[in-house]
Order: sequence, then C-alpha cells, then structure tokens
Amino acid sequence: MPVAALLSGALLAGASLPAPFGPLGFVGLVPLLLALVRGPRPSRAFRDGFLAGLIFFGVGFGWVFQSEVGGGISPPLAYALGIPLLSVGFGLFALAVAWIARRWPGLALAAAPGLWAGIEFARSQDWWPTLPWNHLGYTIAEWPFLVQGASVFGLYGLSAWMVAVNAWLVGLRHMSVAAGLALALLLAAPLALGLPLLASGSSDAGAERLRVAAVQPVIDEGRRHVPERLQGNLRRLLDLTEPVVAERADLVVWPESAWERALGAGGDAFLAAIAHDLETPLVTGAWRMPAPGETSWRNTAVLATSDGRTPVIAEKVNPVPFYERAPEGPAARLLARAGLWSGRFGRGSAREPLRLPRAGAAPARIGVLVCIDVSHPELAREARAAGAQLLVVIANEAGTGAWSAVLHARIARLRAVENRVPVVRVANTGPTLWIDAHGRVVAELAAGEPASAVHAIALASAHPPPARVGDPTVAASCFLSALAIAAARFVPAWRGVE
Repeated sequence: MPVAALLSGALLAGASLPAPFGPLGFVGLVPLLLALVRGPRPSRAFRDGFLAGLIFFGVGFGWVFQSEVGGGISPPLAYALGIPLLSVGFGLFALAVAWIARRWPGLALAAAPGLWAGIEFARSQDWWPTLPWNHLGYTIAEWPFLVQGASVFGLYGLSAWMVAVNAWLVGLRHMSVAAGLALALLLAAPLALGLPLLASGSSDAGAERLRVAAVQPVIDEGRRHVPERLQGNLRRLLDLTEPVVAERADLVVWPESAWERALGAGGDAFLAAIAHDLETPLVTGAWRMPAPGETSWRNTAVLATSDGRTPVIAEKVNPVPFYERAPEGPAARLLARAGLWSGRFGRGSAREPLRLPRAGAAPARIGVLVCIDVSHPELAREARAAGAQLLVVIANEAGTGAWSAVLHARIARLRAVENRVPVVRVANTGPTLWIDAHGRVVAELAAGEPASAVHAIALASAHPPPARVGDPTVAASCFLSALAIAAARFVPAWRGVE
C-alpha cells in the first residue's frame, strides 16, 4: 500500500480546506518525501505522486459538487478531466525528486522546493485549461504573520518555502546539530517579516485614505439575470446602497455582474442616471455585448459617474473554463455542440488603473479585477506596477457555493501581501472584505446575508520587489532545479543525505 502517498495527500487536502488547517502544509509532504529520498523505481515514484495529487486536488476542488452553474454534467466533466490532469504534475514532481535521489538524496531534498514552484507556475499559465488554484502558499493566507515573505518572493516563493520546511524535516535526522540549526534559522527568516504584526496594530498611520462602500446583495443564482426579476434585484441593490452613500463614501462598489442590463457600445444611460442620483461614483460588474469584430460577450466592470458616463474599466481576462469561457478550439466547440460547454464569455484585456477624482486631493489610482482574475498574480502585479494604490475585486460565487468563496477570499488576501496594496473584495454572497496591505481583514460583511457598509482604507505607497520585477523566485527555482537534475546526472553518486 502506498501509505506515504495517501498520508501526504490527506494532510495537504486538509490544509486546503476552508478551515484553519493551513499550517498542515508545512508537514504535509514529509511522508511522501521520506519515501522518495529512498530512490524508488520511477514508475512507483510517479504513481505515489499521482495518487497524492488525486487526494489533494480531489478534495481541494470538492466545491465543484456544490456548483449550480454550467448545467447538466459540465461541472462533473470538468472535475473528471481536471483532477487527473493536475495530478500528473504532482506525479512529475515525485518522479523528478526520486530520480535525483537515486544518485544523490541530499540534492533531491534541496531541489524539491524549486521543482514544486516550477510545476505550480506551469499550471497557472495561459495554457488550456488554466488552473491557478490550490497552490500551497494559499493555504496559509489566513495567517498574516506567516505570509509576509510573499512581499519579497511572491506566491510561488511562499510555496517553495513551505516545501523547503518539509524537506528540512525529512533531512534533519541526517544532519549535524549545527547544520540543522543553521538551516532552521535560514528557513525561519521569512517569519521575521511577520513578527511585527503580532506585536502591533495598524502601521498605516498618516497614509491617505479612501472611503469605500461595498454592497453585498445575496441574490440567488437562479434569480440573477432573469428579466422578470430585474426590478426586484435592482431595488435590493439600491436599498442597500442608499445608507452607505449617506455616510460620505468616496466610491460605491457592487459585485460581479450586478448590473443586469446588457451593455452596448455606448454604455448604459439608465446606470448613469442612477450614479447621478447617488452623487457618488459607482463600480459595478456588467455583461457587455460583442463589439464589432468580436464573437463573444465580455464580463466587465463599469464605472458610472454623476456626469453621465459609464466607461468599462476592467474586463475578465480569464473566464472560467467550461461554464463561463466561450469555446476556443475544435475540442471545446465540439463539447459546446454536445451541450457540455455552457460558456459564452471571451477573454478580455487588462486595463490601466482608473483615476478616481477626489476633492482637495490627487486622484486615487484603483486597479479593478473581476472575480477569478485575482487568482492570477501577474494581473494584480501589473496593476500595482501601473500605479494602483488600491485593488477592488468584484466577485460572484452564488452559483459555486460558500466553499469556493472562502478559497477566493484567501487568494485576495495574499494578493494584498504580495503587492503591499489594500484590497476591497465585494462579492454577491460574500465574504465581502476590506483587507489592508499586510493581508489583515480590517472589516467584513457576514457571508450569506444582504448587507452594506463603508470603511476607510489606507492607500498604498511604495511598490514591493515582486510588483516591480515580476516573479524572480520562479526563474531562480527553475534554474536551480535544472542544475540539480544535471548534477544528479553527471556528478558521481553520493548516497548520503546531508
């Protein structure tokens, strides 16, 4: 029985649950690595990694079975295809570690963090299908003092660090006391960035602030975008909006696709009239009809202002495969003809941060991301590099359930840390969060309850390294892993573990 694979898969799955078990990720790979450093046969190593991946990803994507979107067998089909595909990457990780360990076990443990980071990065890229969820670093996003290192080495560096801790625990019994302590201090170094959070409150004194109002309407998936429900849904939004406008909000935010009238090329005069009546700029999600030369709709964010304008300020760059993204390529179009692909939204393009005018102050620069786009670190990083002082994330998980909503909220918290920028996440069913630049939730609306509130959020100033230079950890990890593989191939074998 592949006990090590089963145990590692279960521990990592527990870390990924919407529960406070994230630190299990620091030990979850230990059983599997203990088996791999013995240098098992390649077929067995791949099998063990694949099996651990099936458990890890199978549980981590269990929210698919709560999903009410896509229709028919689309969600189960996506699950059945996606979980084995993701598990192949886990199997390749195990295969590479075991192959190196057959020559040099110590080097295999040293290479493991880079191999893991490289595989996480690969499955997040714009290759069909893009699956940027369930990265190891996200499991500890609800523990701000553990994730401050992400502001230096990003999400993939955070995942690599967690794998490095696992590798250190495996190799500890073979190290001298001095070597073990030295490596422990090195691995603990990222924690030093988070220790001040344990002893102090807000560090944003003196920063410019923006009063952002969020509206969480909690409209059921089956009642959204139903013509007969348009007036009732709009009435709920307006009833929740009027109290926060009275509290002198600088900006009001409605969730993804909250505006249920289709946008044309000229925007929407009715929406502009609402903003004029509110006398407050309003960001809302909306669906835009195909423009000339386009074949698909776009899932967008719109800024409605009191002067009658409703420009598109963001588009969803990465619609969710199967149930949201329009079919691309022969295979997807074949599934669509068979009724197994419900998506109709094309890929949008990233937009520059909007400049929100403020009385007596310089305009606030705000980057807007639509739902799943927050799962792609490069989009938040590009907005930050373009000058964004605040990220606004609009989302709707009414159809995918509370489990997926919690996981997406974790991702938003890590984006705040990576880019040292506050994030306001506004979701139809919640959780709606005001997050500071250290990933701490400073205010929230209870998930599942119609509500609204306004809170002042400190705007960001200086950019951290990842926002300026991208993901250097990924390049370094891949380079060092390649060196490790080459060394295992050409350097004389050494069967000890240092």
